[in-house]
Amino acid sequence: MTNSSRAINRVFTRGVICDLLQTGRNDVFDYVVKRYIDDPESKNHGELISEIYAHLGKQQRNEYYYMNTLLNKLLDGIHNVNTTTAFSQVRIDHSIADFVMINGEGRVYEIKSELDNFDRLNDQLCDYYRAFSKVSVLASIHELEKVKKVLSTFGDMGDAVGIYVLSDQDTIFNKDRSREPQEYNDLLDHTSIFKLLRKREYENVILHYFRKLPQSDPVFHFKVCLEQFLKIPILDVQKSAFKELKKRNKITVEEFDKIQPELKSVIYFSGLVRKMPKLEQLLQKKYGG
Repeated sequence: MTNSSRAINRVFTRGVICDLLQTGRNDVFDYVVKRYIDDPESKNHGELISEIYAHLGKQQRNEYYYMNTLLNKLLDGIHNVNTTTAFSQVRIDHSIADFVMINGEGRVYEIKSELDNFDRLNDQLCDYYRAFSKVSVLASIHELEKVKKVLSTFGDMGDAVGIYVLSDQDTIFNKDRSREPQEYNDLLDHTSIFKLLRKREYENVILHYFRKLPQSDPVFHFKVCLEQFLKIPILDVQKSAFKELKKRNKITVEEFDKIQPELKSVIYFSGLVRKMPKLEQLLQKKYGG
């Protein structure tokens, strides 16, 4: 990957956006603007970001482009922002899930962009199924047959995996091309679910089921809570854990709608919604002004 490709992949990250919000400039952003944008001084930051994003869409649709398209399609089109919580980069055992959505159920989406390979897919899916019952792969339309072929070698687990493709027109949920995920619970594991949760969250799960917390010295609290957690039926504990996870990342429909479409993913997942007034000012500001 060339230096310019690495740079444009970094534009839609928390670090770059925070620099722009705090100081009005960022070296990576400036490099990309000079490399890809004609007459940038005549445009505001919002217009520059739209042009950079459009270049990604035409030349090198990276993981951010896939994730942002997925977030826009799911939270703007299919599900309600008020009743759905999404996460990115969620560690589950030895893997990191690209995109997790909690609504009435939990779903994992593993993104395989044109820049990715399928070498670790089996291990990744096994890890995801330790905490979630519905897992899908999102890949390029040009990789559809390859995805089907790879999943066909994974037995019953591969048959349960959903398949979604990002078309050249940025559609994802096409009924003729998509395969809905099937529930697969064979690998569910209490400890994997437990480790998704923060202290207050796994305590709430235990309180809900046993009506009290186990007594122990603080140094042993994690261990004894896990022991209690292991006693709850796996599907019950999964459901309760999802209820706790769903309480995170609260954002209103009005706040989500105000975010420029190209930035929804980085703003939502980076917790920068509270800085929206400052962001709106930045996006209207002329570059170099």
